[in-house]
Amino acid sequence: MSAKLECLKDTVTVLIKASGDSDNSVNNVVIKSLTKIAGSYPNEVIEIFCDFYTNTPKANVTQLGNIVKVLEQTCVNQVKKLDPQVAAELVNAMLRAMTENPSYEPSVQLGASAVLVAVGHEYLDLVLRSLINQLSPASVPHYTIAHTLGTLAAVNTHGVVPHVKEVLAKMLPLLPLVKQDGIKQAFAYAFGHFAVAVSEQIGDNVENDNITSIKDNFVTEFTVIFDVLYNQWLPSYEPKVSESVLEALGPITRLISERQFNETVNKFVLSLLSLYRKPMINFYCISQCISYLLSPSALNPKLTLNDSVINSINHVMFNLVLLEPDYDQPQTVKNHFEVLRCFDHMAGQFPDQTIEGLLHQCKNNQEKDRMKAVIILTHLTTSSQVFIDNFSTKFIAILKVMTVMEQGLKMKKLLVKAIVGLVYRNCIVTAEDFAMVEFIIKHCGIEMPPPASKIEITDLHDTCKSSLILMCNTVTSVRTQLRNLLLNALTVDEFTPSMSTVSHCLTSLLQNNSAVIVDDETEKLEKIEMKCSPDLVFVRCLTHVVDTDQTERNKNLLVFLEEFSGDVHKNLKNSWTVEIQRLLKFVEKNESKEQWHGMLLDLLVSAVEQVNSNKWVESISSLISKQVLTKKQGPMIKGVSLQYLAILSCHMSNAAVVESVLKIILLALKSIPMESVHYVSKAVGIASRQHGEFILNELDAIYKENEAKRGNKLLNFLSARNSKNEMELAIVKFAVITCYGKVASECLDVHVLARLGDNVTSILFDILKSNPPFDLCNASITTLYDISKALHPASHHNVALRNRWQLLNAVLEQIYNSNLDKRNVELYPIIVKASKALTKLQKGILPEERNTILRVLFNSIFGELSSFKRKYEIEGNGHKNDLLAKTLNDSLTLLHSLIRELIIQSTCLSTIDDLVGLLTDWIRNDNDEIRTASVLILQVVFDSYIKNVKLNYETPSKFGQMGYLLGLIIPGVADTNFPVRLTTVDCIKLIIQIQDLYEGHTVEPEDECMANLSQLQNNILTNDLTMITDYCMKLCDTISVKIPHHHTMQFIESLLEGYDDQELRSVGISAILDAYFIKKGQDLFQNIERIVEVMLATMDAVSETANRLMKPLTSLTRHHSNAVTAVLLGQKIPLKPCVVSSWRYLAKDESLSVAIVDNFLRMMTSIELYEDPYHITENHIAALQPLTLVSALGEMLQEDSMRPICIEKFSELFSVLYTTLACYIEAEPPAYSVPNSKGQERLGYVPNREAIRLSPAKITVNTFNAFLEQADCHKVKEACSLCLSVEHGDSAATLLELAPLLGGALARARPPQLARLLARLAQYARSPLPPHRTAALVLLADLLNYRCNDNPLLIETVLATLNTGWKDSEPRVRAACLRGAANIAQLQREHRAQALPHALAALSQGVDAQKTQSPIDNVPLAAIQGLSRLLTETEELDKEFDRELVSISQKIRPFMNTDCAQLRENSIRLFGIIAGRVNSEALVDQSIASLPCFLLHLCDNNPAVVRASKFTLRSVFRTMGVPRSSEFAQAHLVDEGRLYLDEFLAALLRQLAAERPAAAARALPAAGNYLHCARDELRPHAPLLLGLLYAELYRIKEKHPEECELDPDVTRTARARLLQLLKDGSAPVRQNAALALANICLLDALDG
Repeated sequence: MSAKLECLKDTVTVLIKASGDSDNSVNNVVIKSLTKIAGSYPNEVIEIFCDFYTNTPKANVTQLGNIVKVLEQTCVNQVKKLDPQVAAELVNAMLRAMTENPSYEPSVQLGASAVLVAVGHEYLDLVLRSLINQLSPASVPHYTIAHTLGTLAAVNTHGVVPHVKEVLAKMLPLLPLVKQDGIKQAFAYAFGHFAVAVSEQIGDNVENDNITSIKDNFVTEFTVIFDVLYNQWLPSYEPKVSESVLEALGPITRLISERQFNETVNKFVLSLLSLYRKPMINFYCISQCISYLLSPSALNPKLTLNDSVINSINHVMFNLVLLEPDYDQPQTVKNHFEVLRCFDHMAGQFPDQTIEGLLHQCKNNQEKDRMKAVIILTHLTTSSQVFIDNFSTKFIAILKVMTVMEQGLKMKKLLVKAIVGLVYRNCIVTAEDFAMVEFIIKHCGIEMPPPASKIEITDLHDTCKSSLILMCNTVTSVRTQLRNLLLNALTVDEFTPSMSTVSHCLTSLLQNNSAVIVDDETEKLEKIEMKCSPDLVFVRCLTHVVDTDQTERNKNLLVFLEEFSGDVHKNLKNSWTVEIQRLLKFVEKNESKEQWHGMLLDLLVSAVEQVNSNKWVESISSLISKQVLTKKQGPMIKGVSLQYLAILSCHMSNAAVVESVLKIILLALKSIPMESVHYVSKAVGIASRQHGEFILNELDAIYKENEAKRGNKLLNFLSARNSKNEMELAIVKFAVITCYGKVASECLDVHVLARLGDNVTSILFDILKSNPPFDLCNASITTLYDISKALHPASHHNVALRNRWQLLNAVLEQIYNSNLDKRNVELYPIIVKASKALTKLQKGILPEERNTILRVLFNSIFGELSSFKRKYEIEGNGHKNDLLAKTLNDSLTLLHSLIRELIIQSTCLSTIDDLVGLLTDWIRNDNDEIRTASVLILQVVFDSYIKNVKLNYETPSKFGQMGYLLGLIIPGVADTNFPVRLTTVDCIKLIIQIQDLYEGHTVEPEDECMANLSQLQNNILTNDLTMITDYCMKLCDTISVKIPHHHTMQFIESLLEGYDDQELRSVGISAILDAYFIKKGQDLFQNIERIVEVMLATMDAVSETANRLMKPLTSLTRHHSNAVTAVLLGQKIPLKPCVVSSWRYLAKDESLSVAIVDNFLRMMTSIELYEDPYHITENHIAALQPLTLVSALGEMLQEDSMRPICIEKFSELFSVLYTTLACYIEAEPPAYSVPNSKGQERLGYVPNREAIRLSPAKITVNTFNAFLEQADCHKVKEACSLCLSVEHGDSAATLLELAPLLGGALARARPPQLARLLARLAQYARSPLPPHRTAALVLLADLLNYRCNDNPLLIETVLATLNTGWKDSEPRVRAACLRGAANIAQLQREHRAQALPHALAALSQGVDAQKTQSPIDNVPLAAIQGLSRLLTETEELDKEFDRELVSISQKIRPFMNTDCAQLRENSIRLFGIIAGRVNSEALVDQSIASLPCFLLHLCDNNPAVVRASKFTLRSVFRTMGVPRSSEFAQAHLVDEGRLYLDEFLAALLRQLAAERPAAAARALPAAGNYLHCARDELRPHAPLLLGLLYAELYRIKEKHPEECELDPDVTRTARARLLQLLKDGSAPVRQNAALALANICLLDALDG
């Protein structure tokens, strides 16, 4: 037993010493380790600590604090297991830890106090006795003694109370000796908790009437305590002492004698109040103490305070109230609510002085004091019944004054809360008092001057709104008063901003009217009717619902009107339900203002019709007129009100009333703001429906008067108001011009229209000729359009426009008006509309004028469309761009109408020619919008022409433009925009119809051509290229018969002019050309040279879509092959894209492709591949001629037509291309190139300036890939694609990846040609160049995978060749051969048996070879890799090789810890493979001994090493006879799975120890060796693994003592190293070392 204690003592002592680490994480682990040991041996650990502490003169504070944490956790969890003697020792040690250092060290002292409190749960008497013994009468105890006693009283009240009197008997004599602040705090803390404990016991005995006897038992002691705390300690200079005393005095005051309490209470309260002058003291402690005094209690007598004291309390507390509690400072908030609680108590005990004082404060000059008073009184409103019963009327009277006088936003918010509180408590019942609610109504939407904060204003609005809504919905007793008050508020201008909330509340009241509780008071109030006219409410709501931006207000007003409609007039109740519901739906949509105002006018008209009363109409008119004339209204409200008046004027019969209404409307024109012009002019227009002559006379008079004022400006130019008057006169002029247009639109009187056509148009012409500003220009053109539009149907009344052409020119000139502030685009729609209207008034227009009009409009509109996208991409300009887009779309739509009108006036081919000439450039524009618009215009042109043309002797007899027009239009059938395609087909139909019309054919409804085009139009909306090609070819077949022969060339050239890089368009044009050449190519012999030149020029001009012209070029070549191929021969490399495409298409011709391939093979076998034929230079340069041939062949091999040739000549092509690839992977590009021009032919060769673009490796690989693809070696072709990124790279690495796939393809796909191919490759195995030898040997070795198709002669040849490679002097060649040795496993048994011994010997020797840095040249690595594959792929292995394999497994173990990641990976994996193949106990022992290696490499930095370790662990666990551990390993060791290593190691080792106990002991030596590992990723896990092994041994030791025997030297060495690691610089290492030491300790203690 002594050995056990010795081991336990040593380890615990070491861990105790390590607990003072500088890293907190290490300290936490040490604490965890000690706690773990203490959990098993609590008494022993505590004894060891006590001995350590006794023998340590001065312990480190951090160290001692951490140990105390361990002891605290141990005592909390294991207190029942403590021996009394150990508990006594621990109590003494903790007493020493608490008291030995007089300075303040909370981590140790308070921790030790917590240990004593934990021990006190089981040994309370021992702890109390020890603490009481520290209370000697001659000296002051340590502060922790009193603190611990207080804590014991708090957590164990019933157990401590019986000892309180004894404790107090020892503490009270010490009070005069207490001088230090910390001790005073502790004593006050203890006294306070003693008082609370005694009070709780008294509370438990209330039912037994035992209060007095228990209190009397402690009165003397607590009286003395109160006297000392109050008189001596409370005035301390240390704030913490005062706070502790204050916390104690509150409970103590309830336990002192009644006489002393009455004598001292006034003085005590004043003393407490004086403490507020000390800012360092937490005010909450003072307020809490005062609250104790003021609150009623059974232990306290009736509180008696002097008036001066009461006033002092109220005064001080008043100043402590916060106006806005800051919840980020919880102490101040707590004090604020504690102060309000004190006012609750004061109002209950001293109501007169307290509440009267607060009411007086409401009249204070200082706003802050008034705010505080309102806060307190509002609080009392909700909490004090005394205040409600006796003082609420006075508070209401004061509030009435304050609601009028107060201006501060915060104060107003407080007043709102006060009013709401009074309403809820039913304190406001009279109508006079209830008027205060108007204050809330007013501030629901009031606008404050700029200095006011927006946030504060919004907060006030929200407070008022929510308060008013809540009152209407919850306070049922005042609903009638609220309804009358709110109805009156709707009619008062002062409450206009609050109309939304008011109407919402009224709706709620009207809907809930039936739920009002009727009592006597309510009946009286209902009899008091508010003098509020329903018509006025209706007018107010109707005029303030006009702003569409005020969605909430509009919605609330409309819902209110629906409820209130019956009060306006009985006829409106039912009809308005539908009307207002329609308006409500529109409110949610947030549509245009014009539409909204129109709906409101319809609502008014509906109301007029439903009421059907002239008197009611005049009444409403009178009210609206009064609102317009006497109220200051916004432009929108006033303007719509005038429109209401205009509507009403059309429904009134009294001429005098009508005239007064019209004069009010026209009076608005005399001095009108710009924003009101639209509304007023519309009102004038509405009024002109019935009163046109009067309105026009008045407008003429106003215009003349205004112009007269402008004419006199020279006389008053010196006036200071001149500029302002000028602006006002200009606005009046603008308004009158606008009104003329509205009159033209609304009035149907012919006489009025005649006056407009004669007089007003002259005015408009003069204005337009003067380059007016934007607004006046827009108004003038709009008015001119309205007049022209109105005059057209009136022409039969002989009403005409005389100066039409001058007006039209003036309108078009406005496009270039320089005074429009760059807003010319906004005028485009109205200019086009006005141009059409003016054109339509009279027939006949000259071609020059027509072209001028259209050219101006095309250039303007299309010019804006071209720059629209660029403008649209500018950030922050979205709204303007949306308006611009709408403007341009409207302009284009209107332009169509204008063009129709122009064609109707001049229906001839010259008109079409002019229009097409103007549109040609726009049709081929890159901008999608421009193409769409221009094609639509063309459709309009053709459609209008064919509908209006009349053939006679004066019109041309032939339609000579057909070929050109079709070539111009047809590319649109493949445009990116679907609308362009559809419109293009329509244009084609129209062109063909025009051609048929001129040829005298009648287009029947069932015409085949039209039917085909219509069917084509149904299938044209697709972006699929194949479908586009199909329908374009069908289109060509359909229209080619319609194209005359003499139109052919213009059709082709016009078509190719439209060819560009746009994908869909290029597909369409190429398909049309292809179909045309197929059908009519034989007739194009005379034009062939011109066509090819145009096509090649087109291909060179485009970049991405040139290849699509290859198909029509090939179709043309089939008709005229000699002429076409002559142009393509003799091109240099790199080949141009168009030439590349040409070769590919020519390769489809079998006769040409065969001749080219034969020539290629002949030349490649007779020429040098390098420019240096003797291989003298280190860097080889590829020869130009073979490289050119390879490049051309590569392009031809892209075609499937080469497949039969590749299959027939497979052996020849494969050997040549494979060997060429081996040469050109590391080759430089040619230094010279073919002459580019005739001037350079005399030089023969010129420097290759494009050498950087040529890569022999890439060219050869591309050709090889193409050949393999055609030869059905698809997988090999995929492997070759890896080489595409290799230039001047490592040929060996590339070929190592390529050869396996090559071999597989050759063996499977070409068995008859394999012998001939191997013979060719064997020649390259003897090449002087290492890349050649490597390539040949690697491919030959891989063919063993497929047993050389079981040909013994071929197998013998390959093995003989490889045997020389295993001994090659070049490391790269030898390594490649050793990797290939694994392929022997694929041979049949008899062949494998002959080759296996030599291969194993070679591989074993390779393991012993010198390793290199490069993985490619590393012979040991290659041998390990080859052996791994050989063992994996060999199904059966003779037992005679087991010994050799066990030997190899021993030899590769050093490689598992090498720095080379690939060596680590493959050596670990090979061990797992051998373990799975060899059944040997020796190998199992090696596996167990190597387990630490495999487990620790699970945290390797290299993921491949981690995967190899997982594989080997899964393998070795299968051989160890531990099924559950093996199953666990198989489940968690997933290659790509995420592994939580620490938890995994713990779980795995626990399972392994349970199934094979000896394994843990066997793995310990190797795990101990890794404690010296230097690799950073392994160092933290080595002590962790060792600790887990010892933990499992400790767990199973009792069940398996024999199998858990340990070598003492191993443990001794491990402990020694762990002790060193406890001082390591890495915190994780120290942590795990501490845990490991703890586990070793537990195990050693168990052994001992």
